[in-house]
Amino acid sequence: MKSVSIIAATISGNRGAEAMLTTTIGEIRQRYPDCRFNVFSYYPEQDRVLNRDDKVAVYSATPLSIVALLFPFSILFALFKLPLLNRLLGFFPNALQALDQSDVLIDLAGVAFIDGREKFLPYNVLTLVPAFILNTPVVKFSQALGPFGNPLNRVLALATLKQCKQIFARGKGTHQHLQDLKLNNLFASPVADVAFRHQPDYNLSEESNREVAELAERLKVEQRPIIGICPSSVLAAKHNSEEADYTESLTHLCQQLLDRGFALLLFPNATRKQQGEKLRNNDLPVIQRISQQLTADRSEANVYSVDFDINTNGIKTLMTACRIVLVSRFHAMIAALSAKQPVIVIGWSHKYKEVMDSFELGELVYDFKQAQMASILQSVVTITDADGEVRNKLEQHLPGIIESSAQQFEYLFTNLD
Repeated sequence: MKSVSIIAATISGNRGAEAMLTTTIGEIRQRYPDCRFNVFSYYPEQDRVLNRDDKVAVYSATPLSIVALLFPFSILFALFKLPLLNRLLGFFPNALQALDQSDVLIDLAGVAFIDGREKFLPYNVLTLVPAFILNTPVVKFSQALGPFGNPLNRVLALATLKQCKQIFARGKGTHQHLQDLKLNNLFASPVADVAFRHQPDYNLSEESNREVAELAERLKVEQRPIIGICPSSVLAAKHNSEEADYTESLTHLCQQLLDRGFALLLFPNATRKQQGEKLRNNDLPVIQRISQQLTADRSEANVYSVDFDINTNGIKTLMTACRIVLVSRFHAMIAALSAKQPVIVIGWSHKYKEVMDSFELGELVYDFKQAQMASILQSVVTITDADGEVRNKLEQHLPGIIESSAQQFEYLFTNLD
């Protein structure tokens, strides 16, 4: 029986991570129906509550668990594999035994080893070190890596990445960054994100199904064309005194869209409702602020907002009611592209444009630090009035993107068979 471990993805919190996780499990299960999965999660308690699959075990991969349990105990575990000591391996934590017995550890980090994100370097390294110590092969599925201009980032990236069995780059920019490291385990070409192969029946959780159904019914009877807005708590937290306030700018854009006769759907792609106003992997507070501001001076019946936890399936259900979506979340962009739905992006990294360029839609990506809301408003209006060219590009390129994503699973199956 096959056993696969997965790290750097969760069921709760960031729904892009959920989309990658559920897709990876679903795709592997197509080939190996009896495969067992070990998910090393940043939110283990929440994920155990949500998980409804008895062949998926959830273990903790919080920073504390990695530093205090997985890393030091993996060293001891490796030592106890020696003759006479190996009979004691059964006393080690289940997480270590599961990782040791896995055929592969799949790393689903969306981004890693990127200049400017040095505070995440310890986590980028230590999530993989226990597997290296236990000789469990590590495969990094499609993700954004680099640039590696910072000396510390470059040294740690090179030391870590060269120990992986295979690395898949998401986009030409990332592939070039990795080529500069002269790695011999880099897949020959960039491949598309795992989530492009997401299917509804890959779901692992049931969240707010009644609320989603009720909101979907309300959207069906809305007479105005609906513009979907997916804000990002990451960008809401990034702003400083020298930049335009992201939330205020987005609110102003929403007001202009309402004035032009559109209805709005404010939806998240990261939710942790139990965390209240905390922004970490939680777009709900940003949605609440925008919604309150829009309705502060008038009773606005054409503003719909999600104020509950919602999974990838729920997000896709609501998104289909929109004529166009304006997103600041990477996997909200992928969900729209997968549905062949016109999408405009306000982002913060090269990773957005890399994907949109593959659909010949790179001109619809705006940097949030430089974004001019007047230009974005004009793009929304133009595409809503005449979306034929955009939809043709989506129709033309999506099949190839889906096949590109499949290459990482084909590689995996070749090495697991």
